[in-house]
Amino acid sequence: MKKKAILLIVLIIMLLDSISVFAMVPYETYFYDSDGTYFISPDAYVPEKVLKAKDMELGDLGLKNPSDLVVDKEHNVYIADSGNNRIVILDENYRFKFEIKEFYADGSVQTLNAPAGLFVTEDGRIYVADSKNFRIVLFEKDGTFVRIFDAPDSDVFPEGFMYEPSALGVDPAGRMYVVSKSTNMGIMALNADGGFEGFIGAEKVVPNVLDIFWDLITTDEQKRRTAKNVPTEYNNITMDDIGFAYVTSSAIPAGNQRSAMMNRDKSSHYAPVKRLNSTGIDVLKRNGSFPPAGDIRNNWFNVSRFIDVALTEDGVYSTLDTTHNKIFTYDDNGNLLYVFGGTGTQEGVFENASALAYQGTKLLVVDRNTGYITVFRRTEYGDCIAEAIHLQKNRRYDEAIIAWEKVLKRNPYFELAYSGAGQSNMRKENYKEAMANYKLANDWDNYFKAYSEYRKDVVRKIILLIPVIVAAVIGLCMAFFKYVRKVNEAGWQKTGKRTLWEELLYSFHIMFHPFDGFWDLKHEKRGSAKTATVILALVMAVDIFRTLAGGYALYPTDFRAIDLQDTVLKVLIPFMLWVCANWGLTTLMDGEGSFKDIYTASAYSLMPIVVINIPVTILSNFIVLNELQFVNFFTTLSYAWAFALIFFGVLVTNAYGLVKNLVTSALSVVGMGFIAFISVLFINILQRMNTFITTLYHEIAFRL
Repeated sequence: MKKKAILLIVLIIMLLDSISVFAMVPYETYFYDSDGTYFISPDAYVPEKVLKAKDMELGDLGLKNPSDLVVDKEHNVYIADSGNNRIVILDENYRFKFEIKEFYADGSVQTLNAPAGLFVTEDGRIYVADSKNFRIVLFEKDGTFVRIFDAPDSDVFPEGFMYEPSALGVDPAGRMYVVSKSTNMGIMALNADGGFEGFIGAEKVVPNVLDIFWDLITTDEQKRRTAKNVPTEYNNITMDDIGFAYVTSSAIPAGNQRSAMMNRDKSSHYAPVKRLNSTGIDVLKRNGSFPPAGDIRNNWFNVSRFIDVALTEDGVYSTLDTTHNKIFTYDDNGNLLYVFGGTGTQEGVFENASALAYQGTKLLVVDRNTGYITVFRRTEYGDCIAEAIHLQKNRRYDEAIIAWEKVLKRNPYFELAYSGAGQSNMRKENYKEAMANYKLANDWDNYFKAYSEYRKDVVRKIILLIPVIVAAVIGLCMAFFKYVRKVNEAGWQKTGKRTLWEELLYSFHIMFHPFDGFWDLKHEKRGSAKTATVILALVMAVDIFRTLAGGYALYPTDFRAIDLQDTVLKVLIPFMLWVCANWGLTTLMDGEGSFKDIYTASAYSLMPIVVINIPVTILSNFIVLNELQFVNFFTTLSYAWAFALIFFGVLVTNAYGLVKNLVTSALSVVGMGFIAFISVLFINILQRMNTFITTLYHEIAFRL
């Protein structure tokens, strides 16, 4: 019994120790949801070890200013040790195999000079960007020299062009793609023999109006001395299995890069990472909530600057942010999976990370300042995400749903997991479940795709009831309007005081017969200011009703707060400004309407907004996004109808002609702006007076 107790204690200690190890990771792993809200998540990668010179069996020399890191299919590690002018090759266990520093070529021993970029082909051939020697050198798998690719020559190169390759990639056909320092013409494409084929991926610079104007008025001398708006320079390149090039840039204007990200720009303009096909067209998917451009929390003073990309299975890729020494990992649709890393001297963070590469499920990151390589191990949480993406890619939808559920158990705020489960539901034609998952993911585009299919299924089941429902609705409408007409006709015979209901129903007569309707409203007392106030309140209530009861096509969220202040600003204040401005002007221009008359006529004119928007709001719950145009049409129609009635209402009330009413209406709109300006100015003065009096009171109280 005592032995069992001791064993249990040992197990508990080991468990607590393992938990503490994970808790001691010197960074937060996090992600952003569709609204840009920051969420901490379980760690997807944790540091397994930090490789120093001794660990890599490099002796006292170590790594000096390493600039690139590559892993081949056999998990051998290749390092561009720029400061030591060599390429270091480690085996899969990170032990030194050999180095490439000198080689015999053209009858003499030659050396590498600050090699900055590396690429290893499927058959193990090693391409080296020998930067300071202005060339590319090719070696066999064992380090045997093969050939040199000298600087290419072409008439398209500008005067003074300097060829200094800093990164390169090679497609399956042997075509080389080279990043040359200080080159803003794009990626250089070279054939298998090193011949220049052209530049690809150069971003076109579109001048703005100010640039064009400045170009017209400045002299040639001023133009030469002015900084030019030039295309973006690339700083690194990584090739995928089919020969597409992932390229990064850290030279995009910070304001433009941040603006494009916050505006959720899905184009390649101001994108710090791109995926170029053989013709140079960017085909990177940016279907996530925000485009792959780094951290959202930072302002344009410290935007993320990508300097490398590492590719792993199923289209997932990680980018290295040199500003914050962080790793951002995205799926092939551009959805952010997780972010980790940071700046520091602890294990797992970096002083100046310069390159990264995947070694199976492990991630290697090299630090330029320390010369250390940090090996990150994928956690169970990271495994769950990778498994779910893999199953989804391979159309194993039942298993994918289970895998996404595992992710959600560890991170219930991870929207991509809900979206992934929704995709699997869609493939299985479980549209109702797909809708629920897409809604939790805030993936409204796919939600409406699922809803469209679900609606088709429902319509098939109730196809025979639809004509009955439509006929019933039409019948109810006809019966209601027949009742309204009957009440309004009886109202002409009535001499006593009319009820609120009778006055309210009279607004329907005004809607379709404005001229005699407004005449009777004023002269026959068919309405009142009290009923007008009720109609105005109904318009405000409809605005609230639209917010609360509108479909997801109108408001894609379940969290809808009533904002009375917003309703007042949209409805009550503009209405009262109109009444005041119109009454003030028409009083000076021989208008026959009193303030009460104009208030009553204008309020009665708003009834189309109530009549049309209530059923439209209800119907918005049964439409998809591409049908939203019909809702917008009827909403616009209701406001246009109301504005037309207001125009005719003040025309009849003031006994104006058409031209005079047009003039006074236009002046009334100007008057609304003037009254609003004076009101804001007056409120501002009152606030200043209040501040002055309060300050004076405190000063006197303090001295007494």
